[in-house]
Amino acid sequence: MKLNTFILALTLAASVQVYAEEVTLGVWHKLSDHESFEKRGEIRFDADQWHVLNQQRVQHSGPNAAFNAATAANSKASRLQQQQAAKQKQQNELQLQNFPITYENIVPTAPSAIATLADDFVLNVRAPVKHYERDPKPEGPHTYEDGVTETQEEFDQRLEEWTMLQEELDEAPEKTPGTVAFYQIMLKDESRGWEALSSIKSCLLVASDFQERIALHLDHDRKVFAFDYYTTSDQCSEESEKEYPIRSLDVFKNVEVTIDGPQTAPKSIFHKAQAIKVDETGKPEAEKTFFQKYWVYIMPIVIIFLFTGGEPEKKAE
Repeated sequence: MKLNTFILALTLAASVQVYAEEVTLGVWHKLSDHESFEKRGEIRFDADQWHVLNQQRVQHSGPNAAFNAATAANSKASRLQQQQAAKQKQQNELQLQNFPITYENIVPTAPSAIATLADDFVLNVRAPVKHYERDPKPEGPHTYEDGVTETQEEFDQRLEEWTMLQEELDEAPEKTPGTVAFYQIMLKDESRGWEALSSIKSCLLVASDFQERIALHLDHDRKVFAFDYYTTSDQCSEESEKEYPIRSLDVFKNVEVTIDGPQTAPKSIFHKAQAIKVDETGKPEAEKTFFQKYWVYIMPIVIIFLFTGGEPEKKAE
């Protein structure tokens, strides 16, 4: 009996420990000049702790919060309760600031660490790496197809423009022309075999100075089923409208992670449509008047009133 009780207690303790274990999502991506995928970082959070804090936030911002506060203010005996409530609110705000979500960048310490990573994470694709093909330096006045040769002044101006362009290309960061490249990341929960992919334009990372945002979406079981990935900029600047190869984790910073829980939608009300009656010509019938609808009930009452007559006359004394 004692052995069975011990086994049952051990099983319950193990189940509670597994249930309370925080969720760990691996963030995977593929750099422009790498042949294998790298684990860029991890997102860790406690779904149960988030749920409790979220309920507290909803209660403090609910429609009854102002009414309860006004009612408590009218009572002198509730001053102590107000102080306790203010203290609790301050603690809740502090807890909300320290939301149970952490993101950590993981940088491989050795090239061998990259080589040992799995190569089967095919949901990530690398951005194409292209380079500018610079025009050769003008050697002398150009002769056009119609036989006209540019003057020395025109050649000097063209040579000056070419020199200025080369200086701009030398000073500018390496960028690639062509179609817009997409930077893709994948979140993966290895404990339950879940994974999802999202992508943005690579130029948005440059325009936002690599200020990234990830919004996790939880279902009713508090499991992540989808996520949104975006930056603080929604438009590419003129300087970053070309493709930028991303070759290092050093450019990435800490990512702001938020959680969106399930929302219960209002119940839909279905009204059954009434059939439209048509006449012989196929047109909708005109709506009947009150007398046309209820003459069957009105006529018997009128007939009964006519035959029975009014109240009998009183005899004269």
